Amino acid sequence: MNRRGFTIVELLIVVVVIAILAAITVVAFNGITNQAKESARIAELKQWKKKSETYKVEHGIECPHNYAFVYGNSTLGTNDFCVMKYEAKNVGGVPTSQASGTPWVSITQPNAIIASQAAGGHLLTEAEWMTIAADVLSVKYNWSETEVGSGYVYQGHVNNGPDAALAASDDDSDALYGITDGTGDTPGTNSSRVLWLTSGDAIWDFSGNVWEWTSQQQAMNQVGVPGDSGFVWREWTRTVLSLGNLPTASIPDTLATVEGLEDITNWNSDQGVGKLYANYSDTATRVFRRGGNWNNMNDAGVLTLHLDRPPTNSNGFIGFRVAQ
Repeated sequence: MNRRGFTIVELLIVVVVIAILAAITVVAFNGITNQAKESARIAELKQWKKKSETYKVEHGIECPHNYAFVYGNSTLGTNDFCVMKYEAKNVGGVPTSQASGTPWVSITQPNAIIASQAAGGHLLTEAEWMTIAADVLSVKYNWSETEVGSGYVYQGHVNNGPDAALAASDDDSDALYGITDGTGDTPGTNSSRVLWLTSGDAIWDFSGNVWEWTSQQQAMNQVGVPGDSGFVWREWTRTVLSLGNLPTASIPDTLATVEGLEDITNWNSDQGVGKLYANYSDTATRVFRRGGNWNNMNDAGVLTLHLDRPPTNSNGFIGFRVAQ
């Protein structure tokens, strides 16, 4: 009785078929897992939104159209407030929060203060900026590995793809809207332009796209690294960094008492939070600008602070945002 075994070709065919089936199974499983995570994210954000809407009604708070609600932060001395969801756009000379159009730039910080008042609010303060930053950093969905402090926090449009400021989208799920290239999985590459707040609201381009003025301006004193005689990018965590006369609210370490941000003193550009640009020897009056623009790459972030511009400065890559 003849017994015929499998030939090598037949065995190879079986192995290939098994490999294909395994690959299909893995892809399908990953797809199901990702879909489940996305469903959980949407459900939690809806829950936060419902909670904040109830809170606003109870406290008599009503945000204008296309403004995001931000809970106050006792550490920073801020009360609840509303902030433009989008960077200000120039609509008939009035700062307007809308997705369409490119940001209002080429405006000095003093003129941005005046324009913000015309919109019925005020230019975002340093304490308010840091309140938003603390909120953003405490939301796991703003981190690349969906865990606070793990991976990096999204920096938005920062990697020259394209080399220009972008309009935004009315669809918050279209977080890479307008980005043509430069996306990746490391800090300094283009990533989500949408960041989420614990109110369940979205805020666009809080890092990247264009710089944003805050209302702070003051004469500098020993901010930077002793010995520096020019403006230099420095990590916030650098042990020899002098913070001189920076306002307490402007310093990231201040947020270490906020729940979930206990490790912030160890975060730097590797976590995508941004850097400080200053000159230890500088004594001039400087205006504070935040976030970074479309080509700041690894220097951009929600904690980035740039301190080399006088109050009279205006250019095509600095905008602003109004709060109420």
